[in-house]
Amino acid sequence: MSHLPTDYPARHDPRLIALDWGTSSARAYLLDALGTVLDDAPWGRGILEVTAQAITAQERRAAFEEEFERMCGRWLDEYPEAVALASGMVGSNQGWADVPYQHLPQDLTSLADALTEVPTRRGPVHIVPGLLSDGPLPQVMRGEETQILGVLELAVDPENLDARAERVVALPGTHTKWVRLRGSEVTDFLTVMTGEIYGLLTQHSILARLARRPETPDMEAFDRGVQTSLNADPDAGILSTLFLARTLPLTRRLAAEQVDDYISGLMIGAEVASCVRGWLPSSPDHSPGSDRPEVLLCGEPQLCGRYQRVLRTLDVDAAIVAGDVVTRGLRRIALSAGLLDRPGKGME
Repeated sequence: MSHLPTDYPARHDPRLIALDWGTSSARAYLLDALGTVLDDAPWGRGILEVTAQAITAQERRAAFEEEFERMCGRWLDEYPEAVALASGMVGSNQGWADVPYQHLPQDLTSLADALTEVPTRRGPVHIVPGLLSDGPLPQVMRGEETQILGVLELAVDPENLDARAERVVALPGTHTKWVRLRGSEVTDFLTVMTGEIYGLLTQHSILARLARRPETPDMEAFDRGVQTSLNADPDAGILSTLFLARTLPLTRRLAAEQVDDYISGLMIGAEVASCVRGWLPSSPDHSPGSDRPEVLLCGEPQLCGRYQRVLRTLDVDAAIVAGDVVTRGLRRIALSAGLLDRPGKGME
């Protein structure tokens, strides 16, 4: 029995099963060739949970196929011609298959040439490779490369993308990525663990002892933390200011409900200032915004708003890109790989 309306236009025939499969969760979407999301599956298990009981490589593969079937089996029954494409940690050495990283510089439109096929009884699942910035201090990403491709499609006309235009895309989150691009080519990127460290500090550190969780965000406390961070000696680093989140409430100069947002301001302020100094220097005459690459933010809206707020304080304009960038990125890769042009699996 079909899960789509009986009068749904034929042009919206399901063609692509798009999987965003990470460490802690998985999402699956059913798309037509135009990228319209026709249906989505319930949240699936991330790679850590999927492989929790798997010891051998064979057991791991079986566990992933079982989870894939649980999430997408009803679609595969109804639309056997649909192809499956996945990105994220599912392609890591702890995932379904260890998909080799692509080295920088890497044009995102060429990811389609490096897909890895994982066989299943339903047909192959294609997995997108991650990126590696190799060197003495290597950087890696898996999944964000697909998001960035979706960000570019939403923010820039793909048909008129200037191959020389420089941009910086920031993906705020647990492990924030700052990515430098020239056209659709990733030339450099950086991972900053601000989100994870913020969680540890506000839940498990001595700084949390005098804090109380606020009912609503306190942006005044956030801005105060940002200014403290920006006014501090940049050579001393964030560690020189963090203990203020204990001494200020201890001396009644900061309310307990303000501590979390104050820490957020300290940490995001330090992160953004560092990236602006390194990646977004102003022109020699220091006029605001001149000669700087375009900056795009994508992620949870409130968190992106905080990054945008700090960037504005530093005279950097940044646009927040809203939308389902993962499905857009996966569709773009599927198109480039010719997966949507091939005869369906049930028609070969």
